[in-house]
Amino acid sequence: MIKIFKGILISMHYFLKLIFVGKSYDVVFVSPAFFNRGEGGENILLKPMIESCIKNNLNYLIFEDTDIKGVYKNFSRNNQAIRFDFISMIQIILRKIFNRKSRNNLSKDQIYLNELKISKILKKIFFRKFHSKIYITLLWNNITLWRCIDPKACIMDYQHGIIFDGHEESIKDGKPPAIKHLNNIITLVYGDTFKNILINNDASGFYSEKNVITVGLKKESYSRKKSKLNSKKILFTLQIVPDWENKDINELYVDIVENLIHSNAEYLFHNNYEIIFRNHPRFDDKTCPNVNLSYDFIYFDNETPINDLLDKVNIHMTFHSTSTFEAAVSGTPSILIDMHDHFSPNETFLRQYKYPFDDLVIRDQEDFSNILNLLNNKQIYNKKCEDVYRWSKEIYQDFDKSVFENLLLENIDNK
Repeated sequence: MIKIFKGILISMHYFLKLIFVGKSYDVVFVSPAFFNRGEGGENILLKPMIESCIKNNLNYLIFEDTDIKGVYKNFSRNNQAIRFDFISMIQIILRKIFNRKSRNNLSKDQIYLNELKISKILKKIFFRKFHSKIYITLLWNNITLWRCIDPKACIMDYQHGIIFDGHEESIKDGKPPAIKHLNNIITLVYGDTFKNILINNDASGFYSEKNVITVGLKKESYSRKKSKLNSKKILFTLQIVPDWENKDINELYVDIVENLIHSNAEYLFHNNYEIIFRNHPRFDDKTCPNVNLSYDFIYFDNETPINDLLDKVNIHMTFHSTSTFEAAVSGTPSILIDMHDHFSPNETFLRQYKYPFDDLVIRDQEDFSNILNLLNNKQIYNKKCEDVYRWSKEIYQDFDKSVFENLLLENIDNK
């Protein structure tokens, strides 16, 4: 609590000073307070972009979003970033006031209008002397605020996690999120697969070759293709998180996992399999239910980097996690669980992403042992390793410095 309070005071000092002292930048980076942490708390997704700014002598700043509730206390904060805590607290207060006034008409449009009003207030008080030519966000953090501050600035949102047709934050019912359309946001993606999903499914015509740009992903931060060992270790990445709108989803996940293991325990034990469970990075044992399994062939590892875990195992399994992509980059096939209607891999992974293995999907409890029997065939397994690695090259393309730097310089020169 003391640490959080100290962070708020530091943030308050910066923004109160900003009322009187002007700041101007070429690029402002905006990131959440969790995920993708590297040395010194740096965000490894943004790292190659920041390196490009340094290389081209561009003046940049990093804002890091707040974590007032302490949900992500296990994540290191970025040592170079300005914490957004103070502004976030004001936003929370103003949202409660505006939302209460319009509680009888709290539609998505009204929520956006309230956010626009709040952003205009914040600009008048704190950001009158603050300007940037380019804003680069993750999870489109505060894009309405940045657009209010600099109406002519270029605002880019870099892909963070999953993109698919039917996802409200990507494209749904043939339309992009209104907030991205209204604020004229450029979307940066990891690969052409994601780019094509956005453009091809957008009936509104907003997404196009001009505003969906493949810059790729710095794969050094993720797994790399490895030589396969004769191992029967399985990495199971769980997806139990504290911020599901429907809390029953977590309980459902736990039930499915426990029943799946119970039903196949005898097979797993007699065939010398070992399962390493890894909680989701946002898992919180105070607010999330735990998977309770006491078999000798099961243990949890939440400390070892996922890249190192993937080096130890021959098989990965999950429901719908993007760890499937990370496993594929290392040439590790994933077993996908289709026992949850709302997050079936049939639509996203099989149809949209063209995941090459329909035969590695668990639809009934007995499918688990059948799939393991299939993968126990060395020839079949090696072929799947090659196929999934080839598939990963279509999903995650290498970070293209020239594309990104040209994009930066083009927009800076035009401002």
